[in-house]
Amino acid sequence: MSRKVIRNAHIISIDPEIGVVPRGDILIEGSKIAAIGSDLDAGDAEVIDGEGRIAIPGFVDTHRHTWQALLRATGADWTLAQYFAGVRGVMGDLYTPDDMKIGNHLGAIAALDAGITTLYDWSHNNNTPDHASAAVEGLKAAGMRAVFGYGNSNAEWVPVSDKPTDFADVARVRREYFASDDQLVTMGFAARGNQFATMRVTREDFIKARELGLRISVHMGDGLWA
Repeated sequence: MSRKVIRNAHIISIDPEIGVVPRGDILIEGSKIAAIGSDLDAGDAEVIDGEGRIAIPGFVDTHRHTWQALLRATGADWTLAQYFAGVRGVMGDLYTPDDMKIGNHLGAIAALDAGITTLYDWSHNNNTPDHASAAVEGLKAAGMRAVFGYGNSNAEWVPVSDKPTDFADVARVRREYFASDDQLVTMGFAARGNQFATMRVTREDFIKARELGLRISVHMGDGLWA
């Protein structure tokens, strides 16, 4: 088991039992924080110098379309309608499974670089089973804590859609990659909701997602479709 200790950092723990430790140490054993305090006995653990730095819990990003990392700044001055036309209407259909994998991987690494250690990947460009698998693999390879929110294919997103979700593939991804809910990357369901799908389809989506034990996330209140 690997052991590391961060020495002499200004620790802001957000834990009332630990509080703020002005010059503190954080002992990490494997993937767990084993101890927090001052002048910890860490034995032969690898030392990381925290002098002059602040150690805080990582930030949580609750909604990121991570696959779009390859298109960053493309539509910085676009309206929502222009985004739908350009990113979803054009680029979404052009993405290959490799694009999904690279986009998710780079997007997750960019999140880590910004101090985000937990991410909800609201993945709504799973055009084929290969796209969905590649998105999961790219996310997992980044090594961060994340929820892969399985969303619909690009073609199933024309408001207001009456196209059903491919739940055979949702179940496959659940079975192949997320048989356990106790792992670094887990699974949710990114539903179109009744903003972007009919009530019949929305009800079916919610029922089937719940049957698979998936938590559901939806967009609410964005633009004309609200």
